[in-house]
Amino acid sequence: MAFTTKGSLLAAVKMGDEISWQQFYDMYKPLILLKGGDLRLNQTEKEELVQLVMLSFFNTSQTFCYDKSKGRFRDYLKRIIHNKACDLMRKRHDDTVSADELENVLAAIPQESDDRWEKEYQETVLTQAFEELKLRCDVTTLQSYDLFVRQNLPAKEVAAMLDIKANAVYQHKSRVEEMLRQIVKELDV
Repeated sequence: MAFTTKGSLLAAVKMGDEISWQQFYDMYKPLILLKGGDLRLNQTEKEELVQLVMLSFFNTSQTFCYDKSKGRFRDYLKRIIHNKACDLMRKRHDDTVSADELENVLAAIPQESDDRWEKEYQETVLTQAFEELKLRCDVTTLQSYDLFVRQNLPAKEVAAMLDIKANAVYQHKSRVEEMLRQIVKELDV
């Protein structure tokens, strides 16, 4: 399965590609569950929230046209999640919850919720970026980067392990970080 950027993933979803739908689902389900937890939904409601959000997006996907100038996709998705969660909260109270009560519940949600959403989103993007990086880099460059940056081994030790020059370790680090920046930029819609 080829990796796609989120922009091309959205385009493939719009075309009805089943593999892209599965990628979309796998990518956004954890974020929807996280937001559902922040909105104090129980586990059953969180699972229902996933289905409602996915169904809502599916129903609009044929006509959906992402326009960066109007904002980020993650903010659009967060708004759908918020609206569907409100619907679930209203349903939880047999349609007897007032708008004021609902607003009080939502106002009580701490700012950390948005911070956690942003952090989780960025982690998702970084995970995807590393998957794409595996397709763009040779094995030695990836191993060098992993040992030097992620495992914090000295450059000379990494060079000896991989039978390369120490200078190459620094070059690999620079090359990988530049590729990661580019990939994250492509993904961060």
